[in-house]
Amino acid sequence: MGGPVVLLVCCFLLVLLVPVVLFLLTYIFRLACVLCGLPKPSILAAAGIMSVNFVADAIALTVLEEVVWLGAQGVGVPRWESWIVTRFLDLPVDLAISSGLHAGLMGIKFGKGLEVWFVQRLIQLSIVAAVVFVGVLVYLIQAN
Repeated sequence: MGGPVVLLVCCFLLVLLVPVVLFLLTYIFRLACVLCGLPKPSILAAAGIMSVNFVADAIALTVLEEVVWLGAQGVGVPRWESWIVTRFLDLPVDLAISSGLHAGLMGIKFGKGLEVWFVQRLIQLSIVAAVVFVGVLVYLIQAN
């Protein structure tokens, strides 16, 4: 009886994380716009842009993943290696999609869309690096 209840609670908590992640992505996008010298979009506009961007990138990533996997099967590459290659190949695809969407939906030039994308990724990378640093620090403190 405990298994289904635990699964239900985990699914419920996962659904509760969706607005938190959307808020974080929206906040980072709005901050990147300000840092790039653009007017700060409204929360609703930023959330819409991030949602459209997520859907478009998810579709492109799915197609790219299948193409890379079919090519990797022919060469005999394991699935996990093709997954890593797909993630690296997705960066320029995500750059083009995100910059184009930012430019089209915000009415800015494509170059400014590129700038916003790079600033967004820099902020996200900084957050990930800080979390990893704190995790390693906690691990090292507990190891001694």
